Amino acid sequence: MRFAAVMGAMFVCASMAQADSPVVADRGLDGFVSVDRLPVPEASFLQDGRTIWADTCEGCHGGNKYVGAPKITSLRAWEPRIAQGMEILIDHAVNGFVGPKYTEMPPRGANPDLTDEQVAAAVAFMVWTSGGDAVVETYLKTLMGEGS
Repeated sequence: MRFAAVMGAMFVCASMAQADSPVVADRGLDGFVSVDRLPVPEASFLQDGRTIWADTCEGCHGGNKYVGAPKITSLRAWEPRIAQGMEILIDHAVNGFVGPKYTEMPPRGANPDLTDEQVAAAVAFMVWTSGGDAVVETYLKTLMGEGS
């Protein structure tokens, strides 16, 4: 997982300026958020995450209020999660998680065919698109061995 993630992250730092994006808002974009409403990152690791998000994560994280998943682009929903750190978010996405309000994140987004690396890419894309661009940049630098 690490080798491919590092290779995909090598060009990420030049394209991390997402915090000022018009898609990031307190409650996120209005209505259901489909992938065509989201920015296309330059970094290949995040591009992969965007594709995986569209295929597996959009149905819940696009703003389906009935499942309780944090809506992509919502600062309010993502700030406390981002504060936990990428490792915890990725672990919850890979292994599954039941939240404090009994909402469930199924392992691998209920797609058992996803690898750990693919799940990590989707999580990184969601965090990047939801105000956590600096956290994603640090995470990817760590994968590349440039920091901790």
